[in-house]
Amino acid sequence: MGARPPALPAFPESAMTAATNAATNAGRRIFLNIRALGLARVATLMSGLVTTAWTARALGPESFGVLGFGTSMLAYAALFVNLGLSTYAVREISRAKDNLGDKAAELADHVLTLRSLLALVVGAIYAAFVLTLDKPGLVKAVLLVQAIQLLGNALLLDFVYQATERMSVIATREIGTGFGITIAMLALVHGPDDVAIAAAITGGSFVINAVLMLVRFSRDFRPPRPRVDLKVWAAILKVSAPMAVSVFAWALFSHLDLVMLGFLVPQHDVGLYTAVTKLLVLALTAGNIVLSAFMPQLAAAYGDPERMRERMRDYATTILGIGGLIAAGGVTLAPAILGVVYGPAYADAADSLRLIMISVAVVHVNLALGNPLLVWHRQTGYMTAILVGGVTNAALNCVLIPRWGIEGSAVATIVAELTAMAGLAWQHRRAVGDLPLDIIARAALCGLLAVAATLGLTHALPDLLAPKSPLLAVLVGGLLLTAVYVPAVLITGLVRPSRLRRLMTAVA
Repeated sequence: MGARPPALPAFPESAMTAATNAATNAGRRIFLNIRALGLARVATLMSGLVTTAWTARALGPESFGVLGFGTSMLAYAALFVNLGLSTYAVREISRAKDNLGDKAAELADHVLTLRSLLALVVGAIYAAFVLTLDKPGLVKAVLLVQAIQLLGNALLLDFVYQATERMSVIATREIGTGFGITIAMLALVHGPDDVAIAAAITGGSFVINAVLMLVRFSRDFRPPRPRVDLKVWAAILKVSAPMAVSVFAWALFSHLDLVMLGFLVPQHDVGLYTAVTKLLVLALTAGNIVLSAFMPQLAAAYGDPERMRERMRDYATTILGIGGLIAAGGVTLAPAILGVVYGPAYADAADSLRLIMISVAVVHVNLALGNPLLVWHRQTGYMTAILVGGVTNAALNCVLIPRWGIEGSAVATIVAELTAMAGLAWQHRRAVGDLPLDIIARAALCGLLAVAATLGLTHALPDLLAPKSPLLAVLVGGLLLTAVYVPAVLITGLVRPSRLRRLMTAVA
């Protein structure tokens, strides 16, 4: 026997092993974030459906339209309170390698102080503007009551817990708030004359949210302190300004149609479209959960092209896989969904809802391609793409609303989203080097197959999704869609079970 070779020195784990473990731990954190937010959003989704259904039925289309018009008006004022500061803070805190708590507390001080001052100024301007409107006194009262939301928006600290990947804190707050609003609406809103009370409940919930988050933040970090430093503010606003413009442009998609409808069509039609936009928000809930969960990891991957592409593919697969099913269900089951949630008074909104659900599919693509740009120092490119889409939406609304009413507004939304998608795709390719076209194509194919199979079966069996039984139609139609969509995503390779198992079982 030859001499025994000397023992090899003990080296730390190889770079490959370290990278694999890092990816696994990152995936595990993403999964835990999605699980926490998912549980919260399921709870808030259920409470939100009850709240929306009750409020829409109790107020009726006309008063419900007043509430929706006020919400959309206030959304623009709220943009000038935030100015992209939350997105900026998430990006900066996520990248802090050392003294994470100190960085979070310091940024929170600046953001809260700056936003509080902005809320006071913007609130005064907003109130003066509302008083000059040629609207009935009740409408003005609703708009003014809703303005309390500006203070809640200014003081909300969700960005700290998103950046530090403590989504359970956000989840707890959302669950409590959602059920609190539901209970208050059920107890206090019973007819069209209660529209101002409904506005007060929603606005007050924002303030209560903010106060509870301030208490939790004080316990987890330290009490926030007013901090005024004009040089720091100027540096922050210089970076956050393009993000703010992007959000403003995005609001042209989300709220301009309702604002314009409020001035151009009867209040009854505004109520119908308000009902549609409420369902649009609910349809995007899952996508926003995925976005919130992935954003810190996407931000942390910046500077490493391979890691950026890996995180991006996981993110795109998740968000588009979910978005395809939601859009397919909305297009197929629009009349039944309206019947279940709002009742027969809102049946005329079915065509608008179908069109909006087509836009939901495009919005998920834009979430996949666009939002990572904000944490990859491509906020100016993102802003440009969204701004072009927003201007397109405004121009088309001016042309289509007078001619086709709420259906014209829905068509304008689809075209505008497609316009923005073209710009976001170009910017995304510049940032990452490629586009997840295969993922987009697979999600689209799965969605189309589910829609075609469900519509074909219901055409052959017309009583299957009978309008006279909307709840049964939603249940049966949803099962049919899922029965087709789930095998399709597995067969096409859009979702790989091995990847899901790795994310769910890995040790953080």
